[in-house]
Amino acid sequence: MAEVKANLGTKLTDDEEKNADKSKASKLTPQPKAAVAGQDYMAVQICPYCGCVGYGDESPIAYRLYTCHCCGRTFRA
Repeated sequence: MAEVKANLGTKLTDDEEKNADKSKASKLTPQPKAAVAGQDYMAVQICPYCGCVGYGDESPIAYRLYTCHCCGRTFRA
């Protein structure tokens, strides 16, 4: 069986959370979406607020904002 790696997200400061453009945050999903050629790949993300595990698009060149599908909080990973 292949090893699964998960990224533990980082909490935002209060100011970062208030000023974050949540419309640009990737919303985590409980199941991975089907892969599409040429797009970023889906990775396992762990919410640092509630510990919920979800899937979100990941970029190898930049940190992204994610919105947890369980608690609704935004975090960086």
